[in-house]
Amino acid sequence: MTSTDPTTGTPIEGAVALVTGGHRGFGRAVVDELLERGATKIYATSRSEQPQRDPRVVPLILDVSDDASVDAVAQAAPDVSIVVNNAGILLGVPIL
Repeated sequence: MTSTDPTTGTPIEGAVALVTGGHRGFGRAVVDELLERGATKIYATSRSEQPQRDPRVVPLILDVSDDASVDAVAQAAPDVSIVVNNAGILLGVPIL
């Protein structure tokens, strides 16, 4: 049985993914789930250097507010078929 993304139908087994914020919290859980479902390589981004915890996970530094940083990641990860945009910031004030 091939594992697929329930929303898009994209096959996960054998896929290459990019997960922003993929080194902790929700992003790390997404990386772990993609690995469990058979992704062969995952680019996991963060704002600072991270150790490589699995040979299938490629750590990359990304600041989504910096165009040059986004371009550098796009060039470093040209084979991506799945993108999970999990990058975010925490504001110390109410939004509304």
